[in-house]
Amino acid sequence: MAKDAAAVFDALADPTRRNVVQLLSHGPRRAGEIAAAAGTSGPAMSRHLRILLAAGVVTDERSPADARVRVFHLRPDSVAAAAAWLVPGLGHALLKMWSRALAIFFTVGLLVILGASMRGNIFPPNGDDAFSKLGYVADMGAGSFYFLARALEVDGPDVSRATGDYGTRLLATAGVLNLLAALHAYEIIRGRKA
Repeated sequence: MAKDAAAVFDALADPTRRNVVQLLSHGPRRAGEIAAAAGTSGPAMSRHLRILLAAGVVTDERSPADARVRVFHLRPDSVAAAAAWLVPGLGHALLKMWSRALAIFFTVGLLVILGASMRGNIFPPNGDDAFSKLGYVADMGAGSFYFLARALEVDGPDVSRATGDYGTRLLATAGVLNLLAALHAYEIIRGRKA
């Protein structure tokens, strides 16, 4: 179950594949049209589309008139998983679970604001060691709130004091909580969880 969502996030980590999702959000397209609109070669686009198909982000249909022509469509459940990660609580809001959506949004937001105001360490993407990379993954779990935390961190981290250390933990907790909420919304959308 979590493996499905991880595949979606891995597939959407590439900017070209995110561009494909944006193009398909306007409606179905043939592979050649997608490649031309994205500015990539046919073989490169074929690799990207295979990854998106394997992750379940898109589906394809073959044209009855010509079996060589494939038309690609977005799968809404996979896009909802990415949206749920990007904006905390959005996945549950799409499911009209308003109280849970608001609880997630405000809890993750509060944890990020508190963590950043306590001058917790917000890990950059280019960490040198395993701890920094793991911290970045945890922080990025907060979705768009990661960038809010980066904007609030004007004086830099101060982990030499207890408050800064607690702030770092609050930021990581916000990210992990949002990832769990996004996975929960994804599983509900897929019909595997109530």
